[in-house]
Amino acid sequence: MLRRAMGKKDPVAMAEERGKFVDGAKRLHDIDEKTSDAIFDILNKFAGYGFNKSHSAAYALLSYQTAFLKANYPVQFMAAMLSSELAIPTRSRTS
Repeated sequence: MLRRAMGKKDPVAMAEERGKFVDGAKRLHDIDEKTSDAIFDILNKFAGYGFNKSHSAAYALLSYQTAFLKANYPVQFMAAMLSSELAIPTRSRTS
């Protein structure tokens, strides 16, 4: 449930999970409340900006390829960019 609340960036659910986390840390691992609260604060901070690694890798690859093409083939790159944004209306042929 904590992972789901983090993924959805749901502050209400995160607040509910804090109590469970602190209780579980004490009961299962004998971690005091202050330490477990500090750990949860770190998790909560991460939940605000955490991003899936596979998405990050895909965006990084796309950014690298785009930068390479723009730097090494600027004319072709810009022509392709303009062409990709060009909306040409098509006519359907009717007999």
